[in-house]
Amino acid sequence: MEEKRLALLIDAENTSSKYIDAIISELKKYGVITYQRMYGDFTNPALADWHRKALNHAIVPIQQPRYSSGKNASDIMLVIDAMDILYQNNTDGFCIVTSDSDFTRLVNRLREEGMMVIGMGKSDASKTFIAACNEYKFLDKIIDEDVKDVDREDGRGRSRSYNGHDKDDSITPVGDIKSAINELIQQSENNGEHALNLGSLKSNLQRLFPDFDERNYGYSSMRKFISEATKFKTIQRGSAIFVMRDHEHGGYSEDQVRRFVLDAARNEVEMGVLGRMICDNFPDFKYKDLGYSRLSQYVRGIQEVRIDNNVVTLQDPL
Repeated sequence: MEEKRLALLIDAENTSSKYIDAIISELKKYGVITYQRMYGDFTNPALADWHRKALNHAIVPIQQPRYSSGKNASDIMLVIDAMDILYQNNTDGFCIVTSDSDFTRLVNRLREEGMMVIGMGKSDASKTFIAACNEYKFLDKIIDEDVKDVDREDGRGRSRSYNGHDKDDSITPVGDIKSAINELIQQSENNGEHALNLGSLKSNLQRLFPDFDERNYGYSSMRKFISEATKFKTIQRGSAIFVMRDHEHGGYSEDQVRRFVLDAARNEVEMGVLGRMICDNFPDFKYKDLGYSRLSQYVRGIQEVRIDNNVVTLQDPL
């Protein structure tokens, strides 16, 4: 299978030069880099490091002076080059390194032509720009020196500070990821499969959330993220790894809770009352461990029941 040919275009005025080695390393996971260009006014002393570090990777600097204040000529040059490369028909995808939302329309246009677009930048990037990309890598979360600081590790390869995220960043909350995993596994179960391939799961998550990367949350591998951050279970079958529900929670099985809900629904029960009943009978039950943000979501996930006007009843028979 031939490697994808990728064009790397860097907005040097919007990105720190300390990420250059990591940018190249990350992109090589996707294919061979056929174009390597960076854009900016390199007469500006602030960009001196870019000139020096880029030599190690033979990145071509595209010098673009500012002709007037408030006008970013280098951004325009990056867009022109991207369209020139697109119409040469000798590349399979692009990597646009920037956090600038002004490039959103460029990304949309490239994808309209069937191009894969990988974005890279800081975690405060525009959510609209992130959503436009096939994938978006937060350089300051997955690569920054702070993440690698051994003093911040808790002994399991996970940084304590990444249990949450800054309110100003654009990282998808882990609760949304857990809910999506639950839905994907539910779909798999509806098709008669009780385990989902780990690689397929990650691909689906990246399709749903272009910014998804387990390193954003301080985990060095997808398997660790699943086991520790989501409470789903991973199992190995030969060389393949699968994800499934962890059916044991503090001495009860999830099937016991499900049957309890079905019994209660036969007599119709108000949602709040059902919640108290579950708490009384299964005090260790945590629907969030199963990827649900609300108890009602968990109940709706049981195919045989429905919720109407906050009342839980059995589905009408066919």
